[in-house]
This record gives sequence, C-alpha cells and structure tokens, in this order.
Amino acid sequence: MPGSRASGTPRVAAIFFFFLIAPLLAAALFAPSARASSGAPFVLDRVVAIVNRDVITWAEFYRAMQFDYAPQLRSLSDEEKRQFLKGKETGYLDKMIDMALQMQQAKKQNLEVSGNEIDEAIASIKKKYSMDDKAFAKALKAEGFSMEEYRRRLSEQILVSKVVTKDVRDKIDVSRQEVEAYIKKNGLQTNSGNGEVLKLSQIFFRMPENPADKAGIEKKADEALAKIRSGGNFLTVAKAYSQADPDIGVVKENLLSSSMLSVVDKMKPGDVSKPFWTGQGLYILKLDDRISSGRQEDLDSKVKQQLAQADFEKAYKAWLRELREDSYVEVRL
Repeated sequence: MPGSRASGTPRVAAIFFFFLIAPLLAAALFAPSARASSGAPFVLDRVVAIVNRDVITWAEFYRAMQFDYAPQLRSLSDEEKRQFLKGKETGYLDKMIDMALQMQQAKKQNLEVSGNEIDEAIASIKKKYSMDDKAFAKALKAEGFSMEEYRRRLSEQILVSKVVTKDVRDKIDVSRQEVEAYIKKNGLQTNSGNGEVLKLSQIFFRMPENPADKAGIEKKADEALAKIRSGGNFLTVAKAYSQADPDIGVVKENLLSSSMLSVVDKMKPGDVSKPFWTGQGLYILKLDDRISSGRQEDLDSKVKQQLAQADFEKAYKAWLRELREDSYVEVRL
C-alpha cells in the first residue's frame, strides 16, 4: 500500500491522467504499484489470463488493483480490503486484458516510443503540476516507483495513445451539418435568449430509498472529490463513481433546476462544486465552460468536440471488441 503523503502532493496515479487519450481509457492505463498490500490474499502466483502469447499473473493483477484503489483501501481493515478487491476482480481483469490487446496491436504496427518522447512527457507533467526534480522524485517514492519503472509505464501509455489515435481517433469526423442539427435540436443558439450556454460534467448518485443510506453516499462523493482535488481527471473519476453519464454536455442555463443553478452561478470555468443534494440525488458538478451570447463559433467548437467524443467512445468500444474477437483470450480467475 502506498504510504501517506503531504497534502497538495499529487499521487503518481493522478499524474498519469495527464497522458490519457480519453477518460474512457483511464482504468486500462493505470500503472501497477511495485509493492503489495497486507490486505491482499496471499497465494502462490498463478496465471489469471492468457492474451494471445502474453499472460497476466495473479501477482501483477493484484498489485495493479491495490495501486488503483489505494485511496478506497486506506481506511479499510484487512478483511474489508479482501472483500472490496474480490468484488472488483472481474471488471478490473477485463481492463488489463484490453490494455494487453492494445499493446499488442501497437507492436504489430511497429509503433515505438522514443526516450525523447518520455523525457518530454515527464517535463510536461512537472510543468503541469509545478513540480521540480526533487518534488517529482518525492512523488515517485511515495508511490513506490523507481524512475525506471515509471518511465516504462509512461512509455506503455504513450504507445497505447498512439495506436488508439491511429486506429480510432483519427478516423472520427463530425460534419458541419451534424453540429448545426444538434444545436437546433437542443435550442442552443447563442442568440436565442434565456441565458448563457453552459458546458457541464457531473458525478451523480441516485437518491437512496432508505434515508439512512445517504451518509454512505456522501462518503463516496467525498472520496471522489478528494481524488479530483489531488490531481485526478474529473471525467475519469466520474466514470468510476457516477451512476449517470458524466458528460452532461452543453445546455442552456434556464433548463437547470434552481438548486443546480444556484451552485453553477457561483462557479468559474474549470471549477468543481462541493457535493450537494437535489430531489434526484447527490451531485458534484464541473463547469467546463460558459458560452455567452455572440460566441457562436465557441459554441460550434464545443458541440463538435462533444459529438466527436461521443463518436470516439462508440468507435473505441467497437475496436476493442474486434481486437478480442480476433484474439485468443482465456480467463482463469
């Protein structure tokens, strides 16, 4: 288990988010920790999956899960940790299999990552988080990474980014007609009155039937918010926690409920709200942008990005299915 860290120092896991090609990929791209946890089951190592000619072992599978879920595990007893990880096994192994398939596809196409690319990536990470060499080394040490291990994992992420961009993202094309049709259908014209157009993302928890369960939901929301504030990508964290589509997209502010509007009115682009209850459930909102009257080009750009992302996510899932169908995958959990 990773040790404690000073407040304000981003987790290495959060630092990795900077290079995820889309929130959809995040779980597949988490780098496993080099250390094991006292809360993990102790068994002799064995193969838990075969992916063509590659294998995933129990040890690396559990190291990856322990690293990924470190914040959730930290406050649990050993037995609670075992139960928590047991419940995540099937879904997490699927993501590791997807990662292996993408790495194989990249190697099949002779895609490579140079040392200079890794150096540039690390320099960008340091700049983004205002870290000097000493602070960066401290962050690595806190997570149990050697520089060699970190560079290897970062190289894998960049390689997967390359193959997904080449095989999927570069083939996405949203036409002007699609953008105009979406704007018209949703009444988003900037000159139509009724306030600004907002671009929003959310983490949503449904209202529980038993009011006594609200405390547990609030704890999950606080956990998600802590990840975001430590440097985690909002949409990536949302995909792990939200019970509704994290991407609300572009919407006229007059269509928001009064409780939502009272929160959003106080926010600037980039802000993330504290958790708040409505009649539907508990929300955490991120204000991605405000598009004021007269900024039609900005609205067109945001809508195009939203439609392209939706198309990408569909195409990416279909591409992964094809990779599986064309491969030998054996699960041995």
